[in-house]
Amino acid sequence: MKNLEVLKVKEYDFNIGKYLSQGTDLFKKDIGGFIVATLLLFVMSFIPFLGILGLGNFYKICKKVDEGQQVSAGDIFDFTDFVVYLKLFLLIFAICIVAMIPIQLSLLPLVFVAAEGENVSDASAALLAGGMGLWVMVMVIVIMIISVSMYFIQPLISLYRITSVREACRLSWKIARKNFFKILLFSIIVGFISQLGVIVCGIGVLFSIPLGICMKYAAYKDVLETINQN
Repeated sequence: MKNLEVLKVKEYDFNIGKYLSQGTDLFKKDIGGFIVATLLLFVMSFIPFLGILGLGNFYKICKKVDEGQQVSAGDIFDFTDFVVYLKLFLLIFAICIVAMIPIQLSLLPLVFVAAEGENVSDASAALLAGGMGLWVMVMVIVIMIISVSMYFIQPLISLYRITSVREACRLSWKIARKNFFKILLFSIIVGFISQLGVIVCGIGVLFSIPLGICMKYAAYKDVLETINQN
């Protein structure tokens, strides 16, 4: 999975059921290895930047298991893409800061009300005046758009060796927009599956989280290989 060249992305099939099934089959190939990798990923995630890097490395582990290669627990600590993921982390951090500015501004009327010691009803009116509800709705929509547009960035970096964050973002959006709503639905489904372990039993996340990652890998593999072949 390398040497990706995308000149013009044509329509492609995004089969949600297929990816859920293939991801489950992949997870079954090395359940113990994926659980260990998940534990190590938790450790790395104590530092947000390393969490993003670790997830990218997890996709590399998925690729090795998928191709029948030998996998080592230390593979999650691969720092080959350190610089690229640092740039990606800074980009995401900057986006979050900019996105929060409107919400912070909408809180200003509430700050003035609190400073004057007004009651709760006045505080609610202040939030309404500041447009808090509107900005929250806009934020949700923006987050969905950004999450889908950036959906393929990590596999492009980790599996296809794209070393430019700008190029990875451009390619990701170019690919994702062809099946925007299917990818959004798939993300919601996989997100629910990944968190199912928390709902059922806390320790279950050691199974549900790697299962969800394997499902995402199955989608990445199918879509990117199809586009590369075309």
